[in-house]
Amino acid sequence: MKYQLDTVNLLKYATTENAYRYRPIIRFLYEQYERFKYYSKTEEILKFLRENNVVEESYKESDLYDDLKKLEVWECVVSRQDKELVYFTIEEFKNKRLKFQITQPVYEIESTLKKLDDLEDELTGALESREFERILKDVNQLAEVKLKETDNVILYEKWNTLLKRLENLKRNSINYLSHLKSERAEQLFETEEFLLYKEKFVDYLTKFILTMNRNKHKIAKSISNIDQEFVNQYIERLVDYFASIPTLDGKEFDRERSKRIQTERWLELKNWFVKSNDNDCDVEILLKETEISIQTISRYALRLSEIKGNNQNRKKDYQTLASMFYACENLIEAHKLSAACFGVAHTKHIYGEEKLTDTHNEEVWEQNQSTFTTTPRNKEFQRTKRIKSYVKASVEEKQKQIEEYIKNREKQREIIESLIVENKIVLKNLGVVDSFVRKSILTWIARGVQTKTHTGKTDFGETFRFYVASNEKVKLQCNDGVMEMPDIVFEFAKESTIGR
Repeated sequence: MKYQLDTVNLLKYATTENAYRYRPIIRFLYEQYERFKYYSKTEEILKFLRENNVVEESYKESDLYDDLKKLEVWECVVSRQDKELVYFTIEEFKNKRLKFQITQPVYEIESTLKKLDDLEDELTGALESREFERILKDVNQLAEVKLKETDNVILYEKWNTLLKRLENLKRNSINYLSHLKSERAEQLFETEEFLLYKEKFVDYLTKFILTMNRNKHKIAKSISNIDQEFVNQYIERLVDYFASIPTLDGKEFDRERSKRIQTERWLELKNWFVKSNDNDCDVEILLKETEISIQTISRYALRLSEIKGNNQNRKKDYQTLASMFYACENLIEAHKLSAACFGVAHTKHIYGEEKLTDTHNEEVWEQNQSTFTTTPRNKEFQRTKRIKSYVKASVEEKQKQIEEYIKNREKQREIIESLIVENKIVLKNLGVVDSFVRKSILTWIARGVQTKTHTGKTDFGETFRFYVASNEKVKLQCNDGVMEMPDIVFEFAKESTIGR
């Protein structure tokens, strides 16, 4: 596609030297246009400029007329004769009064500039998780359309609704993720107040990811099932509808250009959800960016928690500890409490022989002292080398140990394989399991979190991927206790089996 990237005269009103006058003039015409007052008189424009202190009192209507004619040369405004005015003299007739209207392209530019004015202190965009469900519904409805029995207006409405949803999803998600990665957001992440909202952010992003994962494959399959010939016929009907819309400019309708635009819009939708060749589709890129945002937020929250924990005031802890010591009835209880709180006061490795007497009335210092021989710490002293003796295991014992190990591994493999239902292990559906199952699950999670896709391999060589299915907490019942965990689901590769 060849782009026309010539100089745009329309933008001169916002960049030239007298832009401080041109922009208020265009904004006034823009606001009048939105109120369905398409043409404005020069005296109305001049009154607006003076009331808002845009121009000096010396700025006359003739000066405004010159500015408006300059804007007309740049195709920013158009003028027409004021037919409502009655001329009483020949001089008034010669100086025909004109009314001015903003052009459609400049209206779109000014509309965009007005939105930009509101972006500074406002969060733009959102991650609308239900937008995927709506897109899936619209794609299915589009695929079920019977072209011969459906009017062109209905075809246009279905087509436009679907592609508008994609446009909204793309714009809102890009703006929201861009906001999370902005410098201002990073500054907020470093404040303690952020910890209050951390869970809300993570839950919001997680809900978006779960909905995306639940619907993206369905959307891709539905789009792939739509025949290209059907799409071509659909676009032809759309072009017929556009050609039937009456216009007053007298220009001939360009069917090829209209067809190309609608084809590009369909390809954009397809590229968003359907993977082509080795390139990731746009929805996969969105998924990765959202996961990165969750990791970033969690990393900032962890850092803040560590800083807050290190700098936490321990005054209340010490007061509580002091009250516990105060409540001790004697010194022995205080010694026990001290040992429990602070450990042994002086840690030394001491070896003592058995007591030489069982008399309870004799103190330690009254007993015969034991003598210990210590070795000097100098270079002249040579320590007597000990001869290490090794007991080698017999071949039969080694073989027995190997067989026992293989037997245990096979048993563990069978237990793990029995827990997989439809290539999945759902923690909340497990009953009472062995302790080694709990340890295996924790090992899988530790391996999975090290990758962006939460994938890894088990000790038996099975490839898995895990995700958190909901915000619910599940209790994993083991034969040695109960562990509370997130609602995690493990998915295993279909083409392989554990241990094989």
